[in-house]
Amino acid sequence: MKRALYILIILVTTLSCTEPYAIQNNTFEDVLVIEATVTNELKKQEIKITRTFQLEEKDPTFETNATVYITDDLGNQYNFEEENGKYISEFEFQAIPDRQYQLFVNTSNGKEYNSTIEELPSISNQVELNVNATNLLGVDGVEITANSFDPTNRSKYYRFEYEETYKIVSPYWTSDSLNLSYNPTNFIVSTWITQKSYNSKVCYNTEYSNEILLANTTAISEDKITDFPVRFIPQNNSIIAYRYSILVKQFVQNLEAHTFYSKLKDLSSTNTSLLSPKQQGFIEGNINNKTDNSEKVIGFFDVSSVFKKRIFFNYNDFFEGEAYPNYSFACSTYSYNPFLEIEDCNMEPPPKNKPPYCEFGKYALYLALVQYESEIYFDVIDGMFVTVKPICGECNRLWSTEVPDFWE
Repeated sequence: MKRALYILIILVTTLSCTEPYAIQNNTFEDVLVIEATVTNELKKQEIKITRTFQLEEKDPTFETNATVYITDDLGNQYNFEEENGKYISEFEFQAIPDRQYQLFVNTSNGKEYNSTIEELPSISNQVELNVNATNLLGVDGVEITANSFDPTNRSKYYRFEYEETYKIVSPYWTSDSLNLSYNPTNFIVSTWITQKSYNSKVCYNTEYSNEILLANTTAISEDKITDFPVRFIPQNNSIIAYRYSILVKQFVQNLEAHTFYSKLKDLSSTNTSLLSPKQQGFIEGNINNKTDNSEKVIGFFDVSSVFKKRIFFNYNDFFEGEAYPNYSFACSTYSYNPFLEIEDCNMEPPPKNKPPYCEFGKYALYLALVQYESEIYFDVIDGMFVTVKPICGECNRLWSTEVPDFWE
């Protein structure tokens, strides 16, 4: 019996939050992957449609030119347009209680797919977030936990996602900019300093959860989530070195969606090999080929209610007086003598009878800062020009200097 292994491609806003995973074997099958979660938020909803991909391929193939829409039981149709690797609804809309929804996807090769009819479950109740310094498996850090309560006892099945945003401070930033010019005729390097027209000392970055976080209250008398662990951050993690914020999203799902995500979590668990006896192969969702039930389709059309909660904290709130975590990159300084000029530095290699000025004089400084752009100016210390790696002096080389709208 042939056995195919499939790629489950999961994103934060849809099926789950695991990284794309590719498996290849001799029975690889090209399978459609549909990732769709519609919530009770009034917004432009998103759907992603891709194809399974093999081990030697880096990314999934986006399914282009598909016709995508959702209908409800009142005859309304919500059309989606292709945009930046996703299908985005033309207009803002939200899932409403007691309304039935169904997803339809018609691909460019003429195949038609549809989901089962889904309804919005219980409205997600408010979430309280707590942050505490703790020790987890011998590692000091902070833990973010979630608490919620549904007095109607109707929610039962929960899924959590989060977005974390943190402040980054460049350890070797300066407002001065060192300018250099090289004269190939006389081998002279000229230098002068100007002021930067931008500030790249402070940056911000946002990352998304990369695991499937599920909880259910079916085994207890109350529909109550208590101290559910959402995120643990070690004390030495640089993302909490200054100011940190986390936005937690609590989704209320139905039993079918919860079961699908539970199987997906079990399959994608890093604690279990995909080739172990627990390997489940294809996980059936609620989307099928309209005319061919034998065709395998990966995905689930999830209609969920969601509640969001954001909190902020600083490193000193929990570790006052303790050393800050190290910058996320190792930063070394490099010194150059501003008075060393020498002929023939542009020869490859420089003449052996010359002093090694080409290695740490102004010509080497010119190569590092201008020609190769491998370093940037930081300061003059003891008469020497001091430089660092670009990422150590200007955080905007990797992150954004724009302050998020929600930042406090």
